[in-house]
Amino acid sequence: PQQPQGAAGERREALCGSLYESVKESLDEGFRELEQENQRAEQERARLLAEARKAAAKVMKDAEMQAEELRRDLDEGRAALERERAAMEEAHTFQTNKVLLNVGGHRFETSRQTLVSVPDTYLASLFSGRFELASDAEGAYFIDRDGAHFRHVLNFLRDSGSFKLSSDLTESQRDELRVEATFFGLLDLMMPGPYQTQERVGQSLLRGACVDGTRRALKTAVAQARALVFEMGSTTPFLAEEVQDLRWVITDRVVNGSPVWAAVDGERFMYRGGKQQMTISDESDCAEGSASGVMYNAEKTVDVAAPTELPSDKWASSPPATLPLQYASADRLESATTARSPWVFVPEMRITAVHGLDDGEPAMAAALRQLAALAA
Repeated sequence: PQQPQGAAGERREALCGSLYESVKESLDEGFRELEQENQRAEQERARLLAEARKAAAKVMKDAEMQAEELRRDLDEGRAALERERAAMEEAHTFQTNKVLLNVGGHRFETSRQTLVSVPDTYLASLFSGRFELASDAEGAYFIDRDGAHFRHVLNFLRDSGSFKLSSDLTESQRDELRVEATFFGLLDLMMPGPYQTQERVGQSLLRGACVDGTRRALKTAVAQARALVFEMGSTTPFLAEEVQDLRWVITDRVVNGSPVWAAVDGERFMYRGGKQQMTISDESDCAEGSASGVMYNAEKTVDVAAPTELPSDKWASSPPATLPLQYASADRLESATTARSPWVFVPEMRITAVHGLDDGEPAMAAALRQLAALAA
């Protein structure tokens, strides 16, 4: 009976040993896996730390670059501010000091404020402080112009709001002064004429023709610029009062490719009608470029001629523009139909130029030079 118990004990002992080994092996495997997991975690931590250090280094480098750029901008700003301060001090000194001028041998004493008081002029540009000016031994700045008339220029600059040119000047002296005022860029302000607006229109037409460069454009613009203002009427009683002896001024309006002239009374307009004929009518017809009107010139031309260039014997009037008695006996235009034409020829028509650009005016002179070159 004791032997079987010994065998069972051995079996139990073997079973316990087997269980122990199995548990031990499982524990060892668990420890190994835990160790590997710890190693992987350590590697990941090391990687993340390296990336964080790399990112921090980049941020630091960028911050240093930005800080350097800010320091550089600040230094440049300080330098620019210092230069501006120095320039302002220099300008202030220039402004507060008197200015001596030698104009064609005539000496004048003024201030920079006066010389630059009217912008976009020769003197305002010269004494703007943008140019380095040389003075003579006495500190005067030389200007090679007519000094006899410069006092008028200076007086205008000193009190442009209430300046009035002396009535004692002769016409020849006024002409000389116009030349000087033109040079200094003050003509329109010092000596305003009654037709400044029309002159600007003429200059614009001439400049456009110079750009076009064709003989036709240049000849047309020259003719129009010479007829900025004109008077028109019959030398015998024929036209109704509302169209007789009207004064016409050129405008900046264009109808059918031609400038529009307006009567000074504002009632009538002269324009190129739809049939390429110079037409006189009211505002509505003018706006439409209509061939209808109270008067027109029967000359048809492709070129846009000035009214003063048209044949004087081809002006025709309608009943509203003609005295009734004269209309009844006047020569009628031929009608394209069998119906009797309502248009009659105006006898002894005269057109007198009142104002236009002179040949010496810069825009006119330039156009005439181009015309001469084309003819050569």
